Amino acid sequence: MMNSENQRQYTEGENEDLKFLIFKYLKNWPYFIISVIIFILIAVFYLKFSTPIYQTSTSVKVLKDDEGGVDLSGLSASTTLFNYSKVNLENEIQIFKSRRMLGRVIDSLQLTTTVYKVGSLRNELLFGEEIPFKIEYIENDVEERSTATFYFSLKFKANNSFEIHNDERNISVLASLNDTIREFDEDFIIKPTVFNHKINNSDEYKIYKIDRNSLLSRLSNEISIEAVGDKSDVLMASVKGANKTRNETILNTLVKVFNQDGVEDKRLISKRTKEFVEERLKILVQDLDTVESGLVEFKKDRGVVNVEASVEELFTKEATSESEKFNIETQLAISKDFRNLLVNLSGYTLLPANLGIESESVNRLTNTYNELISNRNRLLSSSTEENPMVLKLNEELDRIQDNILVSLKTYLQALTTSYQRLRSREGRYTGEINNLPQVEKELKGILRQQGIKERLYVFLLQKREEAALSYAITSPTIKIVDFAYTGSTPISPKRNMILLGAFLIGLGLPFSFLYLKFLLDTKVNNRAEIEKELTGLSVFGEVPQLSNSQSKMLKRNDQSALAEAFRIFRTNLLHQLKFSKNHDPATGNSKVIYVTSSIKGEGKTFTANNLARVIASSNKKVLLIGADLRNPQIHMYYDFDRNLPGVSDYLFNENLDIRSIIQKDKSDFKNLDILSSGSVPPNPAELLVEDRFEELIDVVKSIYDYVIVDTAPTIYVTDTFLISKYADLTVYVIKQGLTEKKLLHHVKEVNNKKKLNHIALVLNGVVSDTNFGYGYGYVYNDAKKPFYKFW
Repeated sequence: MMNSENQRQYTEGENEDLKFLIFKYLKNWPYFIISVIIFILIAVFYLKFSTPIYQTSTSVKVLKDDEGGVDLSGLSASTTLFNYSKVNLENEIQIFKSRRMLGRVIDSLQLTTTVYKVGSLRNELLFGEEIPFKIEYIENDVEERSTATFYFSLKFKANNSFEIHNDERNISVLASLNDTIREFDEDFIIKPTVFNHKINNSDEYKIYKIDRNSLLSRLSNEISIEAVGDKSDVLMASVKGANKTRNETILNTLVKVFNQDGVEDKRLISKRTKEFVEERLKILVQDLDTVESGLVEFKKDRGVVNVEASVEELFTKEATSESEKFNIETQLAISKDFRNLLVNLSGYTLLPANLGIESESVNRLTNTYNELISNRNRLLSSSTEENPMVLKLNEELDRIQDNILVSLKTYLQALTTSYQRLRSREGRYTGEINNLPQVEKELKGILRQQGIKERLYVFLLQKREEAALSYAITSPTIKIVDFAYTGSTPISPKRNMILLGAFLIGLGLPFSFLYLKFLLDTKVNNRAEIEKELTGLSVFGEVPQLSNSQSKMLKRNDQSALAEAFRIFRTNLLHQLKFSKNHDPATGNSKVIYVTSSIKGEGKTFTANNLARVIASSNKKVLLIGADLRNPQIHMYYDFDRNLPGVSDYLFNENLDIRSIIQKDKSDFKNLDILSSGSVPPNPAELLVEDRFEELIDVVKSIYDYVIVDTAPTIYVTDTFLISKYADLTVYVIKQGLTEKKLLHHVKEVNNKKKLNHIALVLNGVVSDTNFGYGYGYVYNDAKKPFYKFW
């Protein structure tokens, strides 16, 4: 496990990495600011030019037939004409959004014509009283009018005149109010309204005449209807549009049309019941007239005026039995008629309800049948006979019709049994009156038939009034919970979301660009990357990047940033020399410094020259040796001939004296001498590995305080490794923006295998904007720092 000290160091390292990562992005903050401003401006322009969309909603409760209706149960034990047990909201939603309903709304509000007022930023949708004129179509052909589609722009001029222009057909028409326009697929007249005072001569409008079928499909997609909760009978309808008044008018009209359609469906049952009763009354009137005419003829022929008093007592005994018999005969007559109606029923139509049949099962099944018929008719208004739901309802209707016939059969059998029992009882009474005159007996039969017909006639009259009353006062099918209302804030475009999105995109785009840039960047860009990878080594100095106009060589008493950087580097380097294994505190014999790099172009020769100069400026005798025999570069920094004798000549010619080939620096640095590389040899590695180079180092060490050796790059050749044992300290140059990160593994391998002595790293080409280390040039400078460089 990690101890507390290691844990603390690990946490600090993570924090430093995080800080460095944040600073790496923050140094590019102008890009973030510019990107955010651009995208915010784009979002603002988008919001200015885009049309706001509002959402309008309304809530309605779909009523059951026993909610809000008129109870007619007080009329001869009758019940309400409708008794649905539960509302099928899925069916109601389909009817609500059916093309039939939407078509009524479109026709009622004339939605096929859309008017926009042209504005400077966007066009404004107008509706109703907002339109200062009205378009009246000349209905030559209804079918042609419903499918006509065209567009034109209308611009008012002086004296109620206007110009109509169509870009697609290149049609321009000059007309006045109340003129007939005949240049389009449909003739129309533009008329003034009471609001024509709103028309200005500079006003321009765009008018769209949309195909009715296309508008039906569009409106069906725009309107959303859904149930509020699983156990609720409330539906919420909503529509989205650019005009609040138009949205609210559409929803309120749709609710009105839906309610009216439901009321008409309910009235169909009452109408069918009334028609059935009226047909039976016509037949019953004829029967009653026949009975009464027969009674008149009987009394006239037999001379009968009043029934004898003796018959009254017998009639009293028969009162109860006769009353029951009448009820049974009435039920038999009504039930048989209803059965005949069912047997002869063709197709699926509404059945007469509440006829007075005293069978609860028959009445319940009849009401259920009528409920399914109403649902079937509603579905057929927006679908076909092949609809699976319609087919399912057909099967259910057939099943219920069979159940009604079975219930009627059972009910008729029970009535027949009761009727036979009553007739048997009546037979006993008949035997008691056999002694009555035959005339009285026949009269009784006639009176009985008359009474039956009269009571049945009164009963049917009562049912006809009930049906007429129910038709007149049919209750609504829905209850409006909330009229159409529109929120004050548009749902689209969402201003806050768009601005936030623009802000995030403005931040994300430069961040993504920088992330990819950093991800694909394989170069060493800062000191932290070096220290993170090469944990066993230290960066002793950072040399700033120079512009083309700046001098690449230090001068005496130089106060530039480059000079300060090398002074700091010199201090750190000389301090490190004290820990060299060759260091002798008494003599200071620890002064051979190699300067190398991994590849060409990292600035090792530049570093060696300036390091030699900065050490020489401290009154130390310094010798700069060019040991890169393959690619000599030192002569380019001095006014020397490349062909002058140098290191390669000394190594090759044993008779050559080292002092004779050392050149004096012609600049202000009197303590600096230079030993150039000499001519390029064919075998530099063999020359360096010989003892002659060791002798050279021993000689110059006895003469100079410090010896700076510019060696070859370590990756290309082995020259530097062959002579590395003579160095007290090796300066390893890494250049920002040039050295590949993978080359740091080479440096780590060289250090781990001890191929170079006491490696001291220096970062060359440091750009000040990306340098989070130390600054250089501690001198007075009254130049102000740019505002965007706030760190």
